[in-house]
Amino acid sequence: MARATAGTAGLRWLLLLPLLSEAPLGLYFSRDTYWEKLYLDQPAGMPLLYVHALRDAPEEVPSFRLGQHLYSVYGTRLHENNWIRIQEDTGLLYLNWSLDHSSWAKLSIRSENLPFHCASDSLEVSMRWALDREHQEKYELVAACTVHLGTRDEDIMVPFPVTVYDEDDSPPTFLKGDDTASAIVEFKRKEGTVVATLHVFDSDVVPSSGELLRRYTSTLLPGDAWALQTFRVEHSPNETLVQANGSLIRATVHDYRLVLNRSLPISESRTLQLAVLVNDSDFQGPGKGTLLLHFNVSVLPVSLHLPSAYSFTLNRRARHFAQVGKVSVEHCQEFTGIHVQYKLQFSGANCSALAVVTSVEDATGTLFVNDTEALQRPECTQLQYTVVAADRTTRKQAQAPLLVTMEGTYMAEEPGCPLSCAVSKRRSECEECGGLGSLTGRCEWRQGDGKGISRNFSTCSPSIRTCPDGHCDAVEIRNHNICPQDCLRGGSIIGGHEPGERWGIKAGFGNCNCFPEEKKCFCEPEDSQDPLCDELCRMVIAVAVLFSFIISVLLSTFCIHRYHKNAHKPPIASAEMTFRRPAQAFPVSYSSSSARRPSLDSMENQVSVDAFKIPEDPKWEFPRKNLVLGKTLGEGEFGKVVEATAFQLKGKAGYMTVAVKMLKENASPNELRDLLSEFNLLKQVNHPNVIKLYGACSQDGPLLLIVEYAKYGSLRGFLRESRKAGPGYVGSRGSRNSSYLDNPDERALTMGDLISFAWQISRGMRYLAEMKLVHRDLAARNVLVAEGRKMKISDFGLSRDVYEEDSYVKRSKGRIPVKWMAIESLFDHIYTTQSDVWSFGVLLWEIVTLGGNPYPGIPPERLFNLLKTGYRMERPDNCSEEMYSLMLQCWKQEPDKRPVFADISKDLEKMMVKRRDYLDLAASTPSDSLLYDDGLSEEETPLVDCNNAPLPRTLPSTWIENKLYGMSDPNWPEESPVPLTRADGTNPGCPRYANDSVYANWMVSPSAAQLMDSFDS
Repeated sequence: MARATAGTAGLRWLLLLPLLSEAPLGLYFSRDTYWEKLYLDQPAGMPLLYVHALRDAPEEVPSFRLGQHLYSVYGTRLHENNWIRIQEDTGLLYLNWSLDHSSWAKLSIRSENLPFHCASDSLEVSMRWALDREHQEKYELVAACTVHLGTRDEDIMVPFPVTVYDEDDSPPTFLKGDDTASAIVEFKRKEGTVVATLHVFDSDVVPSSGELLRRYTSTLLPGDAWALQTFRVEHSPNETLVQANGSLIRATVHDYRLVLNRSLPISESRTLQLAVLVNDSDFQGPGKGTLLLHFNVSVLPVSLHLPSAYSFTLNRRARHFAQVGKVSVEHCQEFTGIHVQYKLQFSGANCSALAVVTSVEDATGTLFVNDTEALQRPECTQLQYTVVAADRTTRKQAQAPLLVTMEGTYMAEEPGCPLSCAVSKRRSECEECGGLGSLTGRCEWRQGDGKGISRNFSTCSPSIRTCPDGHCDAVEIRNHNICPQDCLRGGSIIGGHEPGERWGIKAGFGNCNCFPEEKKCFCEPEDSQDPLCDELCRMVIAVAVLFSFIISVLLSTFCIHRYHKNAHKPPIASAEMTFRRPAQAFPVSYSSSSARRPSLDSMENQVSVDAFKIPEDPKWEFPRKNLVLGKTLGEGEFGKVVEATAFQLKGKAGYMTVAVKMLKENASPNELRDLLSEFNLLKQVNHPNVIKLYGACSQDGPLLLIVEYAKYGSLRGFLRESRKAGPGYVGSRGSRNSSYLDNPDERALTMGDLISFAWQISRGMRYLAEMKLVHRDLAARNVLVAEGRKMKISDFGLSRDVYEEDSYVKRSKGRIPVKWMAIESLFDHIYTTQSDVWSFGVLLWEIVTLGGNPYPGIPPERLFNLLKTGYRMERPDNCSEEMYSLMLQCWKQEPDKRPVFADISKDLEKMMVKRRDYLDLAASTPSDSLLYDDGLSEEETPLVDCNNAPLPRTLPSTWIENKLYGMSDPNWPEESPVPLTRADGTNPGCPRYANDSVYANWMVSPSAAQLMDSFDS
């Protein structure tokens, strides 16, 4: 038996959450809405949820505040907020007061205040009065009833929303009371120009596109026939939100634009008033459904004015098409729909050398040399012209005198020079010749900035003032030999470059030279850089070097003198000593066997990594001159990865974008050994899901590893970016943005995509396992995402320096990724393929949570004992049972009970076939606040042992860590405690650690064995 007692409005609150910070910008919420349920008599002090702020920079510090009032979910203010509080530094929301029945009564809207009536015996809901969407659009109702079950009564509350649909019952009104707009038409006279705009407000919603033209009509009222031909009215509606009775409702603002229907001549001048009738034809309410809009328009005439006079100088060596200067009428930059043409009238027919061409884009005229014969004649010292600017439609004109003064002496062109300056590839060739468009008879060299692909690339130009500037002007377009850098079209540009918007080269790499007849341009590094220093510069440098040398000699002499002066004098010889040894030329110091020697670390820091000669491998060696380094992709204390452009890689023509790993200047031989170890490892691997090695630069400079470039960076960052994109990025079955089809990599992530990511990584790890290689640091930060969303396992030796540092705990000189390590690795320092399987399980968790931080809220030192007691991470939202089951299998305590990568690949392949649903990236849980930050940097946490006791930082790890990562301890033997297969044939000792022999194959290769020995010693 059930009986309805009362209906109430839903108790849903809206809390305003300002976010403060010490940084000006950058902080943002991971979600736009947080939800949590409250219950009656819930005790005060109980945590509700975490609100988390994501940071763009480490120095940003979030500070949280709550609004002073509670609002309904649709904006109605309910009561002052006395119940909910938030911790300022952590973002934790908690109950300040218990929500009892009196609180419920304060915050609830009882049924007698609602336009609904609920029958007590039938649960039938009826309306007490008519509803109006303009008063309130949605009602969140809760029906409360009591169910009698024998002797026990149970209260049940069932929520249901009511949405009020719109009807056309609101008349159109003037927005802000404005019914008149004034406009002046002067320089912008082109068809389609918006002259003025008025706005009409309607409380009703925007009609559908099909209904819009029928419901809302706008008519330019008959009047002047000229006005009806010259103007038209354009209408567009825009939805907006307005406050009404304490809540936000949707409304419409209609824009009515008065637009030129045809271009106006510059002589047109008149003033007129226009009226536009707006009619809401479906309006049913009281009042009028029409409005009258008024436009006051003044059309002003335009007069053409030139400056009083023009004066230029011209070198007699100028070549054909050399640009002398520009002429223009006043306000020409503002002209639209006005067509001005320029021409020259000259007084002396025998001394004419110039012509003018009009630029359509900016209505200016460019003066250029069209006849070089007059420049060769001594009697032609001045050229006099009259510049005429005429409107093409009305033929109205403006005139100004032009005087061109000749200077310099004519010189014939050097034989064998090309017609185009752009052909020259070097500065010396460029400045020896002239070409079409050169003002001085010699081409000009523009030196680039050398910063990769840049707009300021090196090239040879007739005049660097006009070419190249990214725009093919009216003179350059007349002959393709003048400036092909700007005007090349229908041809090809080879090498690193960015094409122009229409033609030519917008940005280029290194030196760009062109062959106009062949319609080809080449952008590539110069084979030999021309000296950038003239005679004076070289003399200054020589004097500076000589002066520095003299100062150095004087300082050295002074120091040696002081040393001898302060040295201890020898004792006076006795009478028996009749013979003295000859004095030594330099002081010699001796040390006994018991003397203190410098530490290995200090010696390593004093020895540059460049002091060691790395054996050259012809198969992998790549010339440095063909490698151009670009921006930094990631860096750490000792190493970094940069984007680069490689030319003729692997003997192939053209260029390729690659990534280059290198050491910083402060790196020691230990870091170089890590990089060499990775180099020798990558030579041996070849798999589509493992980062590919292209080559290395090992001679005549620092060691550079050239590897495959991953367009989207680390998998961790890629996943976080997809979460950051918000609900607009969420895929759905009903709507699919067309841009996703054009750019497949930018479409919304699906659960099938995430399973595909994991499957690709498992394939790569299966390959490494078959190669008997142990990764030891498998995590989302060490997987790269290439074009086409292809996964690439990376970072075999340098990852702990290059990538994020908050994922490791320091141990001596090594860094340990605690939250990704298997139990046996944490407690016994055992690293096997099965320990990589454990890390893969954590990686699965990272993928499903879109880049979340494992074990959120748990510091690393607590993790030791928690894992030992059987604790494992809970199943995340959006994670299927079969995926979570696979994670738990990877986290089995006994390594032999974990699946191998071959089985993992098969399981993931089956999941891919099943799953086709989309992952809702907007869905989240309160625990998301912990997914991105533990609140405690793992870098700063102390290292503990299995009994939770602090360990000293100097305690070394296994012998293999000592050899690979530079850990040093006097108690560790020089030789490995396990047999290592080395190039020298040594095979000492017997195994002591389960992973040493396997991991040694990774660390040492025969090609670098002797080099490693030199480092060890």
